[in-house]
Amino acid sequence: MKKIFKKILATALCIALLAPVGALGASAATKAETETDCSGKCGHSPVIVLPGINHSPTYLYDENDEPFMYNGNHLGGTLLILNEAALNAGAIVKAIGAVLGTLLLQTNICLDKIAYNLVSEIFKYQRCDENGNHIENLKTKRWNHSLEYMSQDDLDWTYRMVPMKPLVDEIGKDHVYFFTFNLVGDPMTSADELKEYVEMVKEQTGHDKVTFLPVSLGGTILTAYLEKYGHDDLDQIVNAVACLDGTDIVADMMAREWRLEDEYLYHQFIANIFIESNGVPTLGYLINTLLHIVPRSGINALLSGAMSAIIDTLMVNCPQFWAMLPSYRYEALAERYLSDKPVLKAKTDAFQQARLNLKQNILDAVADGVRVNSIAGANLDLGEEMYTYFNIVASAEKVNSDGIVNLNSTTLGATGAPHDKTLDDIDYEKNTYCTDPTHNHISPDNMVDTSTAVLPENTWIFLDQHHEVGNNDVVLNLAKAIILGEVTDVHSNPENYPQYNGTCSTKSIRRWRLPDALKIDQSTLSEEDKAELNAAIAEAEEVLKMTVADQERVEAAEARLNAILHKVGAEGYENIESDEPTFLDNALESITYAMSKTTLFLLGGGSLVDRILTPVRFLIKLISGK
Repeated sequence: MKKIFKKILATALCIALLAPVGALGASAATKAETETDCSGKCGHSPVIVLPGINHSPTYLYDENDEPFMYNGNHLGGTLLILNEAALNAGAIVKAIGAVLGTLLLQTNICLDKIAYNLVSEIFKYQRCDENGNHIENLKTKRWNHSLEYMSQDDLDWTYRMVPMKPLVDEIGKDHVYFFTFNLVGDPMTSADELKEYVEMVKEQTGHDKVTFLPVSLGGTILTAYLEKYGHDDLDQIVNAVACLDGTDIVADMMAREWRLEDEYLYHQFIANIFIESNGVPTLGYLINTLLHIVPRSGINALLSGAMSAIIDTLMVNCPQFWAMLPSYRYEALAERYLSDKPVLKAKTDAFQQARLNLKQNILDAVADGVRVNSIAGANLDLGEEMYTYFNIVASAEKVNSDGIVNLNSTTLGATGAPHDKTLDDIDYEKNTYCTDPTHNHISPDNMVDTSTAVLPENTWIFLDQHHEVGNNDVVLNLAKAIILGEVTDVHSNPENYPQYNGTCSTKSIRRWRLPDALKIDQSTLSEEDKAELNAAIAEAEEVLKMTVADQERVEAAEARLNAILHKVGAEGYENIESDEPTFLDNALESITYAMSKTTLFLLGGGSLVDRILTPVRFLIKLISGK
């Protein structure tokens, strides 16, 4: 339970920029050590990864520029830097008192205030002031050299964040760079830093142009860069689920718009979080039942206080969070929050203009020979499959997305039918940018039309694919083929690289199963086991080379590896079948499901006491005339 709470707390604003702050260098490599041997003549422009929301290590320093230590460690993180000291005995006692008071009196007893104060303290290290500058002394780790000169630990971490080793193996570690930026900064300032970084990469490699690989939040840095510095330094742009026009998750959070209907809040929401966490909703259903001892006013107060703290502490004053809004929702929210913050609004207005100009900036780049491709997932609700706590936003079922970012954002304009609809159910203008009249760009399931994207011939869709595309090696293989020039558009090789692909999850094979199999000392095996292990390894390696998604093939390869690893006694595979639910597991899930549904049916949204007191309160008002 503690692990789940921390997970929800730590990523509740992910949706997932360095203002005036220095970069923390990761290496003392000299100019001579970082130069490459190709002198810009190898045929592959160096790749600069513009990573996602959880990919930039940032650390806290004190007023003397000394590392801020907590429990013996330098306080920092790649997403949120939490003030765990806020969870002290005094705060816990106050929280328990408010909960007990609310339960006993069946009305909110300071839950909103306590939640607000506690959450504000937890997130205080990443606050920004009213001018959009972060208050604390934060520094982001910056690798001013290629992957070639990273430590092995840093390299392993980088491959986990962005699984690009197959690409690196092709073009060399000395031709791949990892640009980092702070979550609580200004993307227009980050663009200035990226320009300096590009010049450094060009000097180190001898190339006069670079390739950008924006991943997720990195799309906001691309947007700012093209607006401020154009495309003269660019050879290619390969967008991988890039956030190019925001996400309704962040907009709904700032607008305080949620799905609070009884069926969802009291039956589905918490159970879905537990399904994502451990595959079993049983505890979630039990919590649903217990929620009915808490008055609805208490639950509303708790949610309102916590979310208000996140919005006020982290989001409203941070230009980077404004960059995560869809452009069509910016004006209303800016009027709501920024009317009395002229300096901050000037920063967010600048990015809004960059976003509004992005389509034309992309078209201008293409006209001058820059190759631009976009890879996106589609056909999921916001918060579907992973990060299910985001499913509580009001737009969850109203937009077509990859679960985190809207489809029209990751593709710059593709049209997707929302939840349980097809293109026939929505009204839109087709073929806005389409240059090939023989290709209608409509998905086989009639849910997506890329003809309305800014570059229809260079927009690739993985249907039912979640935002975490690193889980799918088919996506990675497509990105590699594009960067290497093996495919130039969706017509190049549709049999092996179709415009509309499927989804599969190969992460378990790539990250654990295959490495574990390769570590086995085969000299200790029988000839039969050795042959089967090598066959299983070969099958898994072929699966990782797939260019068309096939989940059944993935599952077969994983099962084969599991079986032989179990048979030869590999560590961690002793009880490979033990994860299968038992009869008791299934029975408990059924019982708690019935409890959750029954209490929902009998009590609706609220507690038993709410149900009893509602008519009493009504009669009192009726009699008193108030």
